[in-house]
Amino acid sequence: MITTGRIAVLIPIINVLVFFGWSFLFKEDEWLRTIGAVVFPVIGSIISFFWIARAFQKSTGEKRTFWLLLGLGILFNVSANLLWFYSLMINGITFFSNTSYLLWVLGYIFFLLGLTYKTKTISTSVSNSPYLFNLVVFMTVAIGISIHYLIKPIWLLWDNSFLARILTISYPVTDLSILFLITYLYYLSKYTKERKLVFFLVVAFFFQILADSSFLYLLVTDSYRAGSYIDSFWVIAIMFIGFAALYAQKNTTEDTWKFQNKIENHESLFPYGSAIILLFFVLHSYLGNLNALIIGLSLAFLMIIIRQLFIMKKNKNLMSEFEYLAYHDSLTGLKNRAKFNDDLSKLMERAKRSNDSVGLILFDLDRFKYVNDTLGHYTGDMLLIAVSERLKLSIEGNNWFYRIGGDEFVIILPGKTEKHCMVVAETILKQFTRSFIIDNHDITITPSIGISLFPDNGKSSEQLFKMADTAMYLAKENGSNDYCFYNKELNETLSRKVKIENDLRKAIEKNQLLLHYQPIVDLQTSKMIGIEALIRWQHPEIGSISPTEFIPIAEETGQIVSIGEWVLKTACTQNLAWQKAGHPSVFVSVNVSVRQFQHSNFIKTVKNVLLETGLDPSYLELEITESILQNVKESIKVLKELRDLGVKTGIDDFGTGYSSLHILKELPIDTIKIDKIFIDDVSNTADHSIVKAIIDIGLNLNLRVIAEGIEQEKQASKLTQFNCTFGQGYLFLKPVNAMEFEKILSLENSESLS
Repeated sequence: MITTGRIAVLIPIINVLVFFGWSFLFKEDEWLRTIGAVVFPVIGSIISFFWIARAFQKSTGEKRTFWLLLGLGILFNVSANLLWFYSLMINGITFFSNTSYLLWVLGYIFFLLGLTYKTKTISTSVSNSPYLFNLVVFMTVAIGISIHYLIKPIWLLWDNSFLARILTISYPVTDLSILFLITYLYYLSKYTKERKLVFFLVVAFFFQILADSSFLYLLVTDSYRAGSYIDSFWVIAIMFIGFAALYAQKNTTEDTWKFQNKIENHESLFPYGSAIILLFFVLHSYLGNLNALIIGLSLAFLMIIIRQLFIMKKNKNLMSEFEYLAYHDSLTGLKNRAKFNDDLSKLMERAKRSNDSVGLILFDLDRFKYVNDTLGHYTGDMLLIAVSERLKLSIEGNNWFYRIGGDEFVIILPGKTEKHCMVVAETILKQFTRSFIIDNHDITITPSIGISLFPDNGKSSEQLFKMADTAMYLAKENGSNDYCFYNKELNETLSRKVKIENDLRKAIEKNQLLLHYQPIVDLQTSKMIGIEALIRWQHPEIGSISPTEFIPIAEETGQIVSIGEWVLKTACTQNLAWQKAGHPSVFVSVNVSVRQFQHSNFIKTVKNVLLETGLDPSYLELEITESILQNVKESIKVLKELRDLGVKTGIDDFGTGYSSLHILKELPIDTIKIDKIFIDDVSNTADHSIVKAIIDIGLNLNLRVIAEGIEQEKQASKLTQFNCTFGQGYLFLKPVNAMEFEKILSLENSESLS
C-alpha cells in the first residue's frame, strides 16, 4: 500500500522526470521548451514551499526562523518564474527580464541568510577548528575557477550594460558564499542530530550552484538555450530543499547514517582532491600568462605545503610524547618496565662485548599494602612519589632508576662491582631511616633489597632479574629493611622452598603426611591427661621435613586450610579408635593456624569432622596462637561458637604474642600453654618470675595451665613448686607415630608414665 508520505516524494520526482521528457520532446521548439523551463520549476517551488510551510508550523524557536528565510527565498524564486511566464505569454519573449533576474538574486540572498543562520546555530555547540584548512583550500580552488571561467569573462567579455554585468556577477559571488556555507555546514553537522537534514540542503544547493555556473558559462559563450537539461538542475535543487523540510517534519532523532560515514572516511583527501581538480583546469587553460587559476593553484599548494610542515612538526612532537608515555611511569615520572627491559638488554650486550659487569638492584617497600589499606590509595601514590624523589636525589647515576610496577623499583648499575652495589644498597637503606610526611601522616617504611650481578648470576636479562627478585625475597624473609646478594646457596634454599610448595599440594593424597603424638601429663602423678597431635611430612626425595619449614609455606599459599582439616579429622579418628580399643579416654589437642581459624567455614568444618568421626566434642581441644587475638571481637565470637559445640580451646605459646590481662579474662578458653622459651631456663630469675606470673594468672582465671618443652627433672620440680599442674616434653616422651604411641597407651593402662 502506498502511503501519503511516499506519494509526496513521488510527485516532485515525477515532476523532474516529466521535465526531462518535455525538454527532449520539444528540443527543437524554443517557445515550448521555455514553457517547460518556467512551469516545471514553478510546480517544484510550490510543492517545496508547501513542505517548508509545514516545517515552519511544526518548528519552534531558531528552527522557525531558518524555515522562514528559506520559504522567502522560494517565494522570490516563484515570483521570478511567474514574471518570466507572464512575459512569455503576453509578449512572447523567451528570455527572462532583468526584473526576474533581480528577484532570483533576492531569493538567493534569503537562501544565503537562512544558511548563515543555520550555520550560526550549529557552530555555537561544535568546534570547527579541525576543518578550517580543508574549507580554505576548497574555497581557494572554487574562487579561482569561478573568477577564471565566470566572473572575469562576464566583466571583460560580455557586451551588456554595467548594471546587467553587476547583476550577473552577483550570481557567482552569491553561489560562492552559499558554497562556503554548505561546505561549512557539512563539517559542523557531523556531530549533531541534523546530519541528514544538512545533507539534503548540501545536495540542493550543490545542484543550484551547478545550474548557475553552467548557465553563466553558456551565457558568456552565447550557447544557452532555455528549457535545456541545465534548467532541470534548478528543479532538482528546489526539490531537495523541499525534501529537507519534509524530512524535518518526520524525524526528530537521527540514526547512524552509513552514507555520510563513508564520506567522512575519505574527507582527509578533500583539500588534495580540490588542488588536483584545479591543476587539471590550469593545464587545460594555460596560455603562458598569469591567471586566477594559477594564482588559486599556487595558494592551494602553498597552504598544503604549510599544513604538511605543521603536521610533520605536530607528529614529531606527538611521537616524542608517545615515546615518553610508553617508557615512563605516569605516577613518578621514572622510567617504566618496558624501558627497563630494553635498557638492561642493551647494557648487558655492551658489557658482554667489553667483558664488563652490570649490577642490578631490585627493591620494594615492606608493608606497603598496609599503607594503602589504612590511609588510602591516594596516600600510597603520594608515598611512591616521595620515595622516588628522595632516591633520585641521593643515588648517583639515577638515569638508570626505574619503577617497574606497584611498589617495586629497580636500579641498573653498568660496570659496577659487588662492592659498589653494596654502597648503593646501603645508601637506599639510609634514605629510609627518615620518615615520609604525606598529608600530615608521618609514615615510616622500609625496603627489602635484592642484588644480582652480570655475568655471575645470569646470562640473560630475564635470568638476572629473576635472581635479584630471589635475593629480595630472602631479604624480606630475613626480617626486611635489609639487602641480600644472590648466591648459589640462596638458589638452593629457594629451589627447595619451591619444591616443597609444589609437592605440598599433593602430599595428602599421596599419604606423605602423618601425625605424631605427645602426651600431656599431670606433673604430680605423671598420669596422662591428654594428647597433642603434631603433623610431620615424610617426603620421598627430601626425607623428613620439619613443620617449622613447611607450615609457613602452607600458611602463605593457603594450603593450610585443607591440611588443617586433614589433621583435625585424622586426630579425632585416631583418638576415638584408641578409646574403642580400651585405652584411656583423654582429649586430643590439635593446633589451628591463624588462616584456618579465620576461614569462613571453620566452625562448619569442626562440626562436620565431629559428626563424621563420631568423637565426643569434650575429647577435642583446639590450640590457637596469640596472634589470632589481634582481631579480638571476631576471635571471641568463634571461640564462643566452639564452646557451644562442647569443644575445648586453649592458647598455645602463651606470653610470646599479643595477650593482655584485660583480653585474657574476656576469652572463653580452657587452657593456656607456657612457651618453651620460658621453661628452658626456669631457674633464671627473670624467667622464674614470668613463669610464676603466668601460672598465677591462669589459676586465678580457672584455666588449665600446661608447661611445654619440659626436658629435665629440675624443670618439672620447679614448675610443681609454682603450682603448675600439667606439662609435656621430652622428659616424658618425644612425639612418636600412632603405632609407637599405642604401645605407650597400653603401658598407661597398667602403670603411670615415669
